[in-house]
Amino acid sequence: MNRFCYQIYQSSTREGLIEPHDKIIVSLSGGIDSMSLCCLLSAFREKIDLDLHWVHFNHGLRLESEDEAGFIRELAEAEKIPVSIIKTDTLSGQKGMQNRARQWRYEHLNRIMAEQGFGKIALGHHLNDLIETQIWRMLRGGSLFAFNPMQKKNLPYIRPLLHIPKSALEEYLCDINRKWREDRSNSGNDYTRNLIRNQLVPLMQACAGGKLEEKMLAIDQDARLLKALFQETVPQERYQQESLQYDQVLSVPPVFARELIHRFLIYHGQKEIHRTNIELIFEKIQSNLGNWTIDLKDGVQLSGRYQIITIRKKN
Repeated sequence: MNRFCYQIYQSSTREGLIEPHDKIIVSLSGGIDSMSLCCLLSAFREKIDLDLHWVHFNHGLRLESEDEAGFIRELAEAEKIPVSIIKTDTLSGQKGMQNRARQWRYEHLNRIMAEQGFGKIALGHHLNDLIETQIWRMLRGGSLFAFNPMQKKNLPYIRPLLHIPKSALEEYLCDINRKWREDRSNSGNDYTRNLIRNQLVPLMQACAGGKLEEKMLAIDQDARLLKALFQETVPQERYQQESLQYDQVLSVPPVFARELIHRFLIYHGQKEIHRTNIELIFEKIQSNLGNWTIDLKDGVQLSGRYQIITIRKKN
């Protein structure tokens, strides 16, 4: 266990991400991030008892996918770690393919965790991923809460590398002489996230004087504190219910009121929630308007009547 590995081990155990006798599913693509995660967790076993199971996803979208799956099989055999290779050929050409692929992966990770009797799922998200997601959410009109899009520990998911820059992970793999596989699709700009990664982030890095990671991480920490204050101020039961009363929304500061509306919609299954809808709902509440309706996605309708908001599926 080298110095870098020991530092990650210390932070992971100190923050409760990794504990003795943990049974951990590890999502392994073969790239720098997930390969670093697998190598680190394997090395942790010098200090702590861990039971690991790797899961590799073959999306069937690239010619090199089969070679990558073979690479993972050979590595798992060499490391004596069980591995599951999950393949699909149904994603190509679908609208919103990236979101569908992400949902497909998470469904299988949770299924395998349950079948194997494991308790945690380790993901290789690093600091660069965090920054890209912050920017992506900001561009889509997210609130201040959106600047804390991922957590190190959100069981069953753990992200031990979330505050580590990708460059440090690449250096680690080179130090231990471990190869990885590059996904060539990441170099293109076909998707918004790739455009953010390949063009916008380098520009912001130049404008930030080379300290973009430090500054964005500070914003993430502030947003995390804001979330914690919201959770102290607004009981979970207030938005996890069948209806939402006007006075419940108006009893908290506006920034919390908008987040309360947002979480109420999430609780009722809404995923893509536009800032304009939240502002419109809040405006109607502030104006004490009744007998109004707003059509949301997937045939869902939000209604205001007698100072109570309800949500239902339209016939």
